[in-house]
Amino acid sequence: MNIIGAAELKSQAAKLLGSVDFLGNPLGLFNDVAEGISGLIKDGNLGGLVKNVTHGVSNTAAKVTGTLSNNIGVLNFDNSHNEQREQIKSYGATSRGGQLMAGIWGFGYGIVGGIASIPKQTFRGAQEEGIGGAITGAAAGFAGAIPKIATGVLDLASGAANAIKDTSQSKYCPAKVRETRCCHGPGGLLPSYSKRQADQQRLLYKLAKKKVNDIFIAMEQLRSGRDDGCLALITNHQVYFLRPGSASEDNIIFQAPYSKLKHCHTVQSKNRHYIELVLSNKERSIQVLCDKQYVAQRASQQINYARNLYDEQLHTVMESTDPLFSD
Repeated sequence: MNIIGAAELKSQAAKLLGSVDFLGNPLGLFNDVAEGISGLIKDGNLGGLVKNVTHGVSNTAAKVTGTLSNNIGVLNFDNSHNEQREQIKSYGATSRGGQLMAGIWGFGYGIVGGIASIPKQTFRGAQEEGIGGAITGAAAGFAGAIPKIATGVLDLASGAANAIKDTSQSKYCPAKVRETRCCHGPGGLLPSYSKRQADQQRLLYKLAKKKVNDIFIAMEQLRSGRDDGCLALITNHQVYFLRPGSASEDNIIFQAPYSKLKHCHTVQSKNRHYIELVLSNKERSIQVLCDKQYVAQRASQQINYARNLYDEQLHTVMESTDPLFSD
């Protein structure tokens, strides 16, 4: 057992060493090339071999240059510069074009930062310690300029390599068969999938321009009809009253944010049924006509439920990252 355990430990250690970034993940490069050769021998897939080799080489180059730029970046002793550089890299992490653009931006930021480092540090030293501080600052600026320029060049190389890697790894992605499910039900529980709610949530995302802190709760059809129709789209922050049709701002009749909404209740007048929104703005109210009494009652209940959730969140101290309870 000891011999077997030692052999297994050596095998795992070799895998770990072969996968580390500062060596460029040589094990990943070997697997890519082996997969490409296997496809060429079995299926005659020359394109697959080219893609696998390109992916392996670019992945190795990206990891090596990325590790070097991070290590060299520490030598400039400028935390603000390094934080901004990390933000630039994160901007391009979502797309192939973004990887390359982030590399170009990082290159420009490194060059500009390196050139500006000398006068910046000289001026700061002169302000703090006079002539002696200016000399010291100039020396520090020169010492920081070289790592900044070097990291800019390496960021460009890393961004280009990552873009090539992602392009060579592109595979067929099947079409989406259904809309994204509505994940927030009553009490914050995960409800069963509903195509109707998924479509309504998609409508909210288009209206709110994909703001993740606006969470769909419900949608009620208050009035039917092409010209006089009205929908109530209820979220965790406000209620939209919409005309039927496409999800555009032109179809929004008005919005009632819960920060200005005191209460919602039903009203009947001359055999017509309304929901009445009582607003805190000079105690004014707005009435919305509904087709039926039960429609008005159900919409009023949903709006008050969402309004209560909003009010509870305002008076609750929590550190939850759940967007349903975010302000």
